[in-house]
Amino acid sequence: MLSRFAIRATSTASRSPLLLSAPRSFASAVPESQNEAVTARTIDSKVESSVRRVLSIFDRVGDSDYIGEPMSITQHSVQTAHAAAKGGEDVEAQLSCLLHDVGHLLGQEAGNPMGMDGCGTEDHETVGAEFLGHLGFSDTVSYLARHHVNAKRYLCAREPNYYDQLTEASKITLKHQGGPMSEEECLEVEKDPRWPLVLRMRTYDEAGKDPEMEPKQPHEYIEDMKANLRQSLEAQEAGGEKMYPVSEFASTYVLSSEQLEAWDRDGYLIVKDALPKETVTNLDRMANDIAYLPKSDKNNDFPHPWLVHDEKSKIDGSLNICRVENFCKSNEEWGDICFGVVKDLVSQAYREEAVLFKDKLNYKGPGGGNFLCHQDATAYATEDLASRHISVMVAVDAATKENGPLQITAGRHKEGIIKNEHGVVAPEIEAEMDFIEVLTEPGDLVLFDSFLPHRSDANMSNGWRRLAYLTFNMKSEGDLHERYYDKKIEVMRSGDAGSISINKDFGGDVV
Repeated sequence: MLSRFAIRATSTASRSPLLLSAPRSFASAVPESQNEAVTARTIDSKVESSVRRVLSIFDRVGDSDYIGEPMSITQHSVQTAHAAAKGGEDVEAQLSCLLHDVGHLLGQEAGNPMGMDGCGTEDHETVGAEFLGHLGFSDTVSYLARHHVNAKRYLCAREPNYYDQLTEASKITLKHQGGPMSEEECLEVEKDPRWPLVLRMRTYDEAGKDPEMEPKQPHEYIEDMKANLRQSLEAQEAGGEKMYPVSEFASTYVLSSEQLEAWDRDGYLIVKDALPKETVTNLDRMANDIAYLPKSDKNNDFPHPWLVHDEKSKIDGSLNICRVENFCKSNEEWGDICFGVVKDLVSQAYREEAVLFKDKLNYKGPGGGNFLCHQDATAYATEDLASRHISVMVAVDAATKENGPLQITAGRHKEGIIKNEHGVVAPEIEAEMDFIEVLTEPGDLVLFDSFLPHRSDANMSNGWRRLAYLTFNMKSEGDLHERYYDKKIEVMRSGDAGSISINKDFGGDVV
């Protein structure tokens, strides 16, 4: 199967063809005369990824309770959109109603604690409006999401009996949202010609709270979302200004401010549904393709860019592949993932453009070795190899309790280099750490900081556990990919390397 013996017996002709250079960006791969077509395809791709992102949020966390009301957020959102349709509003207003509470879902998606006395995400209207704008939705959609809370505050100020009509949950959130507007605030919002629509939207918001109504799904609005996104993105491409411009680092997947807050706090972030389904379906084959790459020769010469490592199984002593490195620039499919969505995610986490530093795929077969507790920073956070790195784990197989999943210590990335020997964290310090097992499904992505202590146990299951780790540094610190692998090969030739790592953190028996 993935045994190195089996791999060597397979003919070279059966392997997938390899590129000889890094994948070019889409725009640079076509003549200048085709720029219009390239822009159209880029917009189409952004539209598809933004719709997929929205639906994924509703699918995963939309069934959660709607801030103390006897219904789900998805039910409330769809009912609010239907109320707008019955009120004669246009499609843009209906979409605004559908998406107005997405900020609540974003807080839950990121795993952040509930705010407002347990009634939802703090400032959910701002969180949602910014997110919708960054996805590419029109300014009107963002504006209405941003001000639907202000409508409640306004009506409580202008209509003395309005407060008494609020549900108990809505009264609780009002306290956290600034209470009734002041006269000055009322006069200010009344200047905007869109304000009457905001107030109408509030009536639809209140109408969308019927737990007995037949539940419907946001998927019925797919074509409306696509049309709004396309029109808005085309306008921005033509030079139009936007309240929340689409980020240049988020063409494939937009991280919300809630996710970025969790990332900054914890030093890791699990990202679900970032890869298209067809890519997830191909991951198994893609990992097998990489496993067929030839090793360096017996003299430890390196005639090709990639590095391939074997180990002996702790169960039966069989020889298995355990790692392949430096392949993303020579494999088109892995390059698409690495230089597409993964680079986008890391650039957003850095808040500046990222560049690939190193890339590897770990094959942990039955009996595959463990990794001792370590920080990646001890291996490559040096003056000549950048100051901080972010790795993204791409799950090829499900990571379970039995097959040696990644284990991390949330928040300890802020402590700098921790006491260690050859990169392995001192046992007395490791004993005090609280580890979280990162259990993932194929296609899940996990970002983690190079200063975050982590480890994994041996694979004691009967199946394989394959995880790719794609590591980046800030582009402002230089493109260091080639320099890193030059250093690694030098260390391996000298015999100072810790088995397959620069550090001595691998617990397997490398051959």
